[in-house]
Amino acid sequence: MQSNQTTHGKFVLTTPAVLSLFGVKSNPNPDDPDRPGPWGPVVRRAEDRVRAVLGPSPDPWLVGPDPRWAAFARALAEEVIDRANLMQQIADALPQTGGQHAIIIIGGALKDFTDGCGTGRIRQHFPPPRRHDDARLSPFQLVLIAAQFQESANETTNEGLRQEFINAADRLLETGMGRLQSATAQAAG
Repeated sequence: MQSNQTTHGKFVLTTPAVLSLFGVKSNPNPDDPDRPGPWGPVVRRAEDRVRAVLGPSPDPWLVGPDPRWAAFARALAEEVIDRANLMQQIADALPQTGGQHAIIIIGGALKDFTDGCGTGRIRQHFPPPRRHDDARLSPFQLVLIAAQFQESANETTNEGLRQEFINAADRLLETGMGRLQSATAQAAG
């Protein structure tokens, strides 16, 4: 006699395992010669990046999640990362005390960004959300942005900046996975 009962198991995903789903390698390549050195303008520049590649509006035949949302999340992360790198480059050009102050400022800015992503202050503008969709960044977008921050952490040579990128990735991943677990629990019942 077989039971019709389903078994609910618990599993644990590690940060490297989740980020590997988005193509992030856990260890940077030490031989890689190409090391890279208010949020409204950042969001607009991310939107411009997406429009330049994908066009201004979603395809009418598209069903399901719009792939432009992933492109927007990537572009948004790249804009924030580019700004943090620029801030660090400027600080490196200043006298020695500038570098330490810059990491504090960059860390505060990245915390503000990740908090804004988590609270919904930083919202999806492009492409416009469909009527039934929430404008907050989705769990998938948050994890994708976290993956971009982790990838940048793996590529930077500045230890302070690397740690701030890792902190931002951890906060975004925690928020994204928390929302995903919450949505799964609501769907289950």
